[in-house]
Amino acid sequence: MVNICRNFTNALPFAFFTMIIANVLVLFRLIKKAIYNTSIDDGLFTPTRDALQEIFPRASGQQIARYEEIVNQADELDPVLIISPNLNWINQYGEPAYHLVMDSFATEGLQNARRDENSRCVFHFRNGRELTDVRNAIRQRLINAFYIPPALQASHPHGQAVPVGSAWILTKVGARESDFWEDDTFFHVHQ
Repeated sequence: MVNICRNFTNALPFAFFTMIIANVLVLFRLIKKAIYNTSIDDGLFTPTRDALQEIFPRASGQQIARYEEIVNQADELDPVLIISPNLNWINQYGEPAYHLVMDSFATEGLQNARRDENSRCVFHFRNGRELTDVRNAIRQRLINAFYIPPALQASHPHGQAVPVGSAWILTKVGARESDFWEDDTFFHVHQ
């Protein structure tokens, strides 16, 4: 009996050490599963490719892949502004005017750089404040790109009845998923 107790006492540190190692390994597996598991669909987020296909339903697979690369370069939770063109606005003002507005979103506040990888529709911002500041600066210079509601038409006699495009905000969540929504008032003049 004494030998059994002595053997058990000698084995106790080894058993305790083994239990700690096993718990650490389980913890690492749980963390890895939480970070990299994409098989669980809880309905909260959308695969980035699916989001881009919803925003650009007529875009080719090659264009979607290019836009996806731009989104993937963004840090997690950084806002990405995506503008889908309004053909009525382009027909009224022309394609060069449309490109002027898109280039303004790409370069406003930057020197010798672009935030769109020359896509002219997918713009990566560091934070929401930068996105808002860029929009406000462009609204001051290129008012015809923004929709002016009928209630404000009197104060803007040459006001625009249609915006340059539809604005979507996308934030990358994890490696392949995104949260995205259409911002219906992004191109509206409020005052």
